[in-house]
Amino acid sequence: MNTEELLIDDLREGMRQYLEMEYSHLKDKNVALSDAFYAYRHNVGVGFWESLKNEQAMECCREKLEEYFVNVRKVKTPRSNSYSYLRSMKILKEYIDKSYGGVQKFLENEMIEPLSTKDDEHTGEDEIETEKNQGVPTPSKREMIKYLDVWDNLENYTLQESALEKLFFRTYPKNTDIDDVLIKVSSLNDFYSTNIFSPYTVAKHIINLNIDERIESEDITLVNDLAKVHMDNGSVKNFYSFATKYCSHHNPLAFPIYDSYVDKVLRYFRDRDNFSKFKTLELKDYRVFKEILIRFRKFYELEEYSLKDIDKYLWLLGKEKFPNKY
Repeated sequence: MNTEELLIDDLREGMRQYLEMEYSHLKDKNVALSDAFYAYRHNVGVGFWESLKNEQAMECCREKLEEYFVNVRKVKTPRSNSYSYLRSMKILKEYIDKSYGGVQKFLENEMIEPLSTKDDEHTGEDEIETEKNQGVPTPSKREMIKYLDVWDNLENYTLQESALEKLFFRTYPKNTDIDDVLIKVSSLNDFYSTNIFSPYTVAKHIINLNIDERIESEDITLVNDLAKVHMDNGSVKNFYSFATKYCSHHNPLAFPIYDSYVDKVLRYFRDRDNFSKFKTLELKDYRVFKEILIRFRKFYELEEYSLKDIDKYLWLLGKEKFPNKY
């Protein structure tokens, strides 16, 4: 695959998970997912990325789709079909806007040639650049102490972590028995709302990977292996955030946790302070993700703190400054 194909593949997986979380009522999620990328797969007369930049561009794409269905596909209901595809494209744009602050920012982060912005309509605030977020304090020992103190006083989270520590370290430390693994998967899924729709399938996948030695040896390639799960319907799910959490609860110092809040904070400081140069998609490559955290810790002179401490700080900061918009 070339760079853009990898980008589309990751974007498609992100939208798949977004549909599961935000549009659970939709019966034909796979159809919506396919329709959203129709303009990427077919030359309908307008570029795929260009069609997502604002409402006017999306309507232009709908009109081109209608013409395409009339002249090329010769379908019976071209206008109706074009609006159906438009609805799916709007969901994709909604996902990109919420996750990345708009298609323009998304493309810039991925180092793909940005869209022309001349005379474009304003497409909304970038959630990582709102006025509220301009005052995010620079990471420092003082900030670490402040947020770690907040963490220690969050009774619900500390008790939750204590329960998981007991489960993973003392009660079921190994990953060779399906019953033990299923309990751990279900507990993590419940506590963290990681949207594991088939805990048994994931547990069976973990058993088949024989992960105990790899966790002990701090083999960070395990995370991406654990994340890709072949489901019973033939699809492949990428439970990346869950995989980082599962490994981290077995070996917290070696396996930092990835989630959307950590993602947003790292991208914010990358753009503001240039502590590291990375593409947004590289945060989903666990080896690179861990290297980015190590660079972050060194850049802000926080080497005395473990990656687990950095993890807590980034999560709390992200939850406060960059809350998810629903």
